[in-house]
Amino acid sequence: MSRKSFKEMTLRERFDARGFSPMAYAKAYGVDRSTLYDVFKGISTGTKTSNKKSGDVRKIISQLKKDEIWIGPLPWKKKEEE
Repeated sequence: MSRKSFKEMTLRERFDARGFSPMAYAKAYGVDRSTLYDVFKGISTGTKTSNKKSGDVRKIISQLKKDEIWIGPLPWKKKEEE
C-alpha cells in the first residue's frame, strides 16, 4: 500500500495528519466547529455566495493557510483577480 503525499491528501486528511483537534482548533480561532467542518467538505469557501458566515470562513481558511494545511490560492483571492 502506497502512502499519499501531503499534496495528494484531502484537506481533512492534512488537518488530521498535523494532529489538530477540530474542536480545539475552532475554539482557538473563535469559530463554530460546524463552520470548520463545512470548510473541510467544501461547502463554505469564504466567497460572498458561499454563506452568511463568510467572515468566519475566511478567518479559518486563512489560518489553515498559515498552518500550511490549505494548499493553493485563497478562494476569495482567485475571485477578486478575475
